[in-house]
Amino acid sequence: MTEKFWEIIKEYQQLGFDPLRWIPTCSNEINKHILQSSLEKIKRNTIKVIPSWFDVFYHTDGKSPELTRRVYKFDNPQIEREVEIKRALSIFRIHTPIGEDPILLAGTLQNFLKCFHSKTIINKITMALTAHPEAQCVVLDYIASHRGDKVGYITANNSTTQITDPTQSPESEIHSNIAVTTAMENLNLLGCTSGFKVFPVYDAPTEEILDKIRKNLDSFTLRYNLAMEDYSSLKVGKLFFGATALGNTLKELPTRYDQIEEGMQIIISNKFGVMPAVILYMLTEMDPSNIAKFEQNNILLDVLSSAKDEAIKSLSEPQFSLGKIISKYCPDFGTTFDRHAHITAVFPVTTDGIFAIAKFADLINSHIVVNDLPMKYEEIAKFTTKESLTENATSSTNGCHLIVATKDLAASIIEDLRKHNFEPSVIGFISKKERPFLAVEKDVSQYVASKAKLAELNSIM
Repeated sequence: MTEKFWEIIKEYQQLGFDPLRWIPTCSNEINKHILQSSLEKIKRNTIKVIPSWFDVFYHTDGKSPELTRRVYKFDNPQIEREVEIKRALSIFRIHTPIGEDPILLAGTLQNFLKCFHSKTIINKITMALTAHPEAQCVVLDYIASHRGDKVGYITANNSTTQITDPTQSPESEIHSNIAVTTAMENLNLLGCTSGFKVFPVYDAPTEEILDKIRKNLDSFTLRYNLAMEDYSSLKVGKLFFGATALGNTLKELPTRYDQIEEGMQIIISNKFGVMPAVILYMLTEMDPSNIAKFEQNNILLDVLSSAKDEAIKSLSEPQFSLGKIISKYCPDFGTTFDRHAHITAVFPVTTDGIFAIAKFADLINSHIVVNDLPMKYEEIAKFTTKESLTENATSSTNGCHLIVATKDLAASIIEDLRKHNFEPSVIGFISKKERPFLAVEKDVSQYVASKAKLAELNSIM
C-alpha cells in the first residue's frame, strides 16, 4: 500500500491540498493562541473580529436569512463589491509561515481588514493553513436576517476539512462530507433540530474534479434531506473543502455561561483520545515498518484500522440525535430557564481534547476540577505521547463535547446519550467562580507530549 499511498499524497499536493498536515496536531487550523495574540495587535477597523464557536440570529416566523458570499484575495482584496451587511462568518486560508507567526499574521490581517469601509462584525472565524501561498484567500459569508415575529434562533457555523482520510482519492466524497458534517456539528450541540441549510465552500484546479465535488455534495445533502445553496467554486484553482451551515431551534440556547453555578456537573458526551489511534494507523500507511514497532507495544493493526474507520465515520455523518437530546433539555423559546430541568451550558471539545476544558474555564471565568479523563484508547494515547507522535493525545472527534448541568439532571442526560450510542460520563465540576483555573486530578503529561502545549495548558492550571 505504501507506494500507492505516496502516489495519492503526491496527487493531493499537486492539486494544492495538504492531506497530512493534521497528523502532528490533529488540526489544520491556526493555533488559537496565535490567532488571539494577532487579533489583539490589530488596530481598530470597520470590520471587527470577535471569535466565538458559532454565531446566532433570531428566527423569524416564515422567513429565512439571506446569505451573500464574497471571495477575496488575502494579500490584495478587491472591495468594489463590498456588502453593507452588519454580520458575517469568515474562512481564511493562510500560508503556513504567516499563520505560525503572530506578528506576521497580525500585520497581514491588518492590511486585509483596513481595506473595508462598511461596518461588519465577524463572530465566527475559521483559519486554515496551506503550504501553497497561491492558495490563500478569504471567504466572507454575510448573513442578513428579517424583521418579524421571533419564534426561535438560527445558529450559524463554518468549517474546513481539517482531518481527512488520505488513503482515499482526492475525488472521494469523504472530504466534502467531513467539511459539511463539521460545520453542522456545533449546530447539533446547540440543540438545532430543523431548518438545516448548507452553503458549500470548495475549489479544485480542474473542471472534472469540480463536477465530482458537486455530485458528492448533491449526494450528501440528498441522503440527509438537507437544503443546499451552491455559490460555485472559489476559483482560486487549488483543492479545498469547506462549508457554512445554518440550523433552527425553537428553544432557548444552552449557552447560559453567566448562570453557571458552583457545584454544577461537567459531562463529557463521548470519550477523549480517539485521534491517537488514527494517527498510528496513518503512520503504518506511510511506513509499514511501523506495524512491527506498534505490535511490540501490544498495539494491533486491526485495532488501529477499526479506530480509523470509526473516526472518519464520526467526522462524516451528522449526529442529529445529539441535537434532539440537547433540545429536549432546553426551555421553549421565550420561556423561563430552570436549572433543575434544563442544560445550563455546552461547549465543543472534538480535536481540542483537554484544551477545550481550559478554554471553557477561561470563558466562564471559573475554577474547574476534573477528576476523570475517560480515554477511548488509553494505552495508545500514552504510547503516542511517549513517542512524541502527537502534541495532544486527548484529541477526539465529533460527538465529544462538554455539557454543564445540575447534579440531579446529569444522570438523565447521560442516560439519553447512552441510548444513542454515545459514551458519556461526569468528568468533574465547577469548583469556584470569578477566577479561571483548571485542576486535573491525573497526570496530564501522559497525554500532552509537546512542552509548548503543556505550557499552554499549565497557564490556566
